[in-house]
Amino acid sequence: MFSCDIPHLAFVDTEDMPLFKERFGAEANLQLLTTAEILPKSIEVRRAMWRSWKGKMLERAGWRLGINARIFTGWKLQQIVKIEALANLKTEVAAFLDSDMIFCAPVGQDEFIDSDDNVRLLETPAINYEDFAFEISRQILVGGNLLQPANAFNYIHQAPRFLKCTAATLKRHLEKKHKDWYSSFFRQSFPSEYSLLGYAARELEGYAGYRVEHSNQSEWCYNVKFKSDLQSCLNLCRQEAGKRKFLLIQSNLQMPISEFLPETEKLLISLSQLGR
Repeated sequence: MFSCDIPHLAFVDTEDMPLFKERFGAEANLQLLTTAEILPKSIEVRRAMWRSWKGKMLERAGWRLGINARIFTGWKLQQIVKIEALANLKTEVAAFLDSDMIFCAPVGQDEFIDSDDNVRLLETPAINYEDFAFEISRQILVGGNLLQPANAFNYIHQAPRFLKCTAATLKRHLEKKHKDWYSSFFRQSFPSEYSLLGYAARELEGYAGYRVEHSNQSEWCYNVKFKSDLQSCLNLCRQEAGKRKFLLIQSNLQMPISEFLPETEKLLISLSQLGR
């Protein structure tokens, strides 16, 4: 509705592809790809196993025994998908849109790339416990010294954007540091693909091809962090005519879609009509 000129790639669990083709197969400028097409074969096999009834039984058995039988979670897996997807792009740059992210105003290339063809990299200093939890996992994965003073940044700003070459640089670095960096990644409690890509852009590439913007999250996104924020965020988005471009209704709220879909759909339709 708001970004029809930008090519979209959607990565779908392999076994779910028929459902997505049926619903979205006719969408213009949208390419559907399976996890089997992007993940290393060993990771795809493990993903399919944990998604199967056998994996669910093992997970339940571990839960009853008080054992974390599944470090291979969907939250971590989708981060690997993003790194692999970026490294294998046909284009040079990508913006990431999780399924809980919604465009709420017209979005074009200039939102992500400046007039000198540099990627507008959103970066802010780490400020809270979550930022530093991600930073610890990032430092372990890149082989950094945990006794060094922390120089941590947050790159989880909507919508995150990175160059293809940055993913390739990151993968080369991780492959040197780990015999199997995927397994090392899954063993971390709080890994972040964006922290890793931000590190690669900052420390390994010296921001080549980027223009750093120290923007506040509130400048870019209507962020529903708590259920009680929903109505006020939707109202503000309506009042500002979607000026911040992105609406995030965080999936970790575990809010039933029936609680926000009707109101959100009405808002998006009204905002789309403003530009006509």
